[in-house]
Amino acid sequence: MESYRLQDAVSRGLGRAALRLGESYDAYRPADPFAPITPRSFFLRLDVAFHGEDQTWNRSARYGVPVWFGVYDSAYTQVGDYLVGPLGTFFIAAQPPLLPPVCVQTNRVLSVVRPSGAPSAGLNPYGGVTAGSETVLLRDWPASVLAGGAGRGVGELPGETAAGRWVVLLPALRGDRNVVLRPHDILTDETGAISTITEAEYTALGWRLNVTQAQV
Repeated sequence: MESYRLQDAVSRGLGRAALRLGESYDAYRPADPFAPITPRSFFLRLDVAFHGEDQTWNRSARYGVPVWFGVYDSAYTQVGDYLVGPLGTFFIAAQPPLLPPVCVQTNRVLSVVRPSGAPSAGLNPYGGVTAGSETVLLRDWPASVLAGGAGRGVGELPGETAAGRWVVLLPALRGDRNVVLRPHDILTDETGAISTITEAEYTALGWRLNVTQAQV
């Protein structure tokens, strides 16, 4: 059997399973870096179920692991799409051939900006980051943000805590619309917390970022 016919059969089988096991989810396809979950990016409603690493449905995903495996008809979706439904918001990280799609559950909504450098050689005005000197890279993107370590050491004063560190997972825009993230880009979440990218890794599953709290 040709591979595309086999893949089509697998997708249809996942779709039939989702009709029995799943719940209704809305699918969104980002068209640009700004607010991917809006009425203009909605394209489909479909039945979806999720399971963790245990495909027998006997156990859920492990604590601190945002990766789930999707059961739905993957012929209608693609990597980078968002699925929004009863269990929350997920992005599709991968759709490997003949296997269930890999999805990441999100828990924060992030915006990413890039501060500009000095405008000219020599003396310049105030060099700190201001709203007018930033370039918006992403706005209001659901992402997975999980604790990634203790950060720098505790300060000398009582009650002085270490800066937090997190690991951030984000989907990547595809094609010529892709946004390249770099160290020193600044992240802000929906609570107002600010952090700075220290490491940016582009993988087959999207962006994996190590970030450090920038405002305590």
